[in-house]
Amino acid sequence: MKNSLVYILGLSLILLTVLFSACKPNDPVDPKFPTYDYTIPVVNPPDEFEILFNVSLNGNQIASVTFQEDAVWKIEKLGDSRISFAIANDTSNYIIASIDTIGLQGGYTYKFVANNNNYPDFYNFFTHYTKLGIEYDSFEPKF
Repeated sequence: MKNSLVYILGLSLILLTVLFSACKPNDPVDPKFPTYDYTIPVVNPPDEFEILFNVSLNGNQIASVTFQEDAVWKIEKLGDSRISFAIANDTSNYIIASIDTIGLQGGYTYKFVANNNNYPDFYNFFTHYTKLGIEYDSFEPKF
């Protein structure tokens, strides 16, 4: 009885070792676009990128972005809709409720502002930016 139990356990151990050695974790896939930290100014970003905000802190978390040229951008909030998100310039704010398309001026530094509205359970908040092939001069709204 002892011999057959040892034999079965030994075969089981060998079988599990073979099965697990054949498994390999997926190699991480490089994203097609970069993700920037909100604390580091972004200058001349590519045509598609994300910004990661740490919204576990109270108050406004601000990312500075300077675009290379005048262009029309699609800007998206990714995640919970309770987090407020806006673009600020020297004179006003433009609120992004969920997703919006807006003309942004090249060479100007915009402030992208995220705020968790004092919800304690939020930590990371992503925003996604995609440059569109729409002519800037005839597009409205511009900010």
